[in-house]
Amino acid sequence: MRNPRVPIPSAAPEPWRKRRKGADYGLKDLAYLPRRRCGWNMTLAAQAYSLRRTAVERADLNVWATMHGAPASARWAELGGRALVLWHGTSAPRAEKICQVGLFPRKGIWATAEPALAHSFTRGRATAHEARSATIVLLFDRDDMPEAFEPAREPETIRFRSRIGPECIEYVLWDDRIEFAGARPTARPRPWGVARFKKAGGRWVARSRPPVRMSGGRSYATLGEWLELSVRRVLEELGAAAALEIFSPLYATIDPPRALCHDDVLETIRRLCGPPRTAGGHRRFRLRGRG
Repeated sequence: MRNPRVPIPSAAPEPWRKRRKGADYGLKDLAYLPRRRCGWNMTLAAQAYSLRRTAVERADLNVWATMHGAPASARWAELGGRALVLWHGTSAPRAEKICQVGLFPRKGIWATAEPALAHSFTRGRATAHEARSATIVLLFDRDDMPEAFEPAREPETIRFRSRIGPECIEYVLWDDRIEFAGARPTARPRPWGVARFKKAGGRWVARSRPPVRMSGGRSYATLGEWLELSVRRVLEELGAAAALEIFSPLYATIDPPRALCHDDVLETIRRLCGPPRTAGGHRRFRLRGRG
């Protein structure tokens, strides 16, 4: 039985425009960081997973999901090395139907292991149909793939010629959240909780009475304390990470996202980390004293 679908917000997302010079901060992975303090959207999450694929041999789908506040997948954990994660970009209205009935081929169904490529298709399709966007995360068993598929011209892309059932859909990235769509979540690892703040006296304060507890025995009383603890938590989980890999889970786990300023995030990264090292064409940060 699928999880009930949360209604899609009606507000229009910020247009996809790359920042001048790749990124105003000199970090090219932040090229699609929204200009306004609107924070996280599914663009950041797709790009974050893409960057993780360049850093490790096998990106962990469950770590990525839980860092963004979504449940972990029991199927991913059970499949282990047989798991094949593919991404399919579409529009939000079409994604709603796909979650109900699956994907049906006309001239073929394209899916790719590279989320950045799927997201580029998402942008085009959503713009053409004047609709909100969505990216579907498909999970297959490499030993039990649908019968009719073939490599496509694009790298790491597969063209399916047979139907893909909704049971293959594990996550859906809407413009403002990641939704678990699989059959069975797993209790470990647990999704990272959302920190909730409100404006009072001209500043952002925690909605709960401080100290507010986080996972791992951490607690915070102010937005600044939450930010530092969260940056540390991301880097402890990933070891070394590109700036966007830090931004994405931060904005996914704060409410409202506008409480968090881009410059404050970057300043916290600089304060906690040593000089970044370039790997895979991107600058990656590591906590001081961790190599």
